[in-house]
Amino acid sequence: MNRIAILAPLALVALAGCGDQAAREKAAAEARAKAAAAEKAKLLDDALALNTRCYAAVKWQEKFLDSPVPRSITGGAAPFLAYYRTMIANKLGDQVVPAAPPKPELSKANLDTYLAWAANDQIASGFAQGDRAQGQATFATCVQSAAEFGTGTMAKLSPAERLGKIQELRQIMAATGG
Repeated sequence: MNRIAILAPLALVALAGCGDQAAREKAAAEARAKAAAAEKAKLLDDALALNTRCYAAVKWQEKFLDSPVPRSITGGAAPFLAYYRTMIANKLGDQVVPAAPPKPELSKANLDTYLAWAANDQIASGFAQGDRAQGQATFATCVQSAAEFGTGTMAKLSPAERLGKIQELRQIMAATGG
């Protein structure tokens, strides 16, 4: 009987320790899940921001891309706008990114409204007011990136030929103030 009296409190202490361990494991699992969700949200935000910036850069230079010589090099603005719109839609999936006005929420159902707002906002606050050379570099990089993934007439070119066409496009932009 004395053994049971001595072992009973030890058993309770051992069970209490197990309970603390289970609670710690649960807390650690919740922390890992929260960190994974935060990382996933950050990756989504980064991907959306990059593709939205490229969409806005192409929209900013849409008239330039649709002019005769750049159109013969790239195939015009439409394929690049469609490429970046599709990239944004695919990254977004069925998620909804809430926003505070005047920025509209970002969702598949509201994608065109969001892109119109984002393009106008980035053109007005970034490309039009910022360093024009930096804006042109962003634009050229976005066109080159999309072309490397199969967009426009440069998609069929070798990497060296594509780079030459991008350089030609940059020279035309510099000469015309595009």
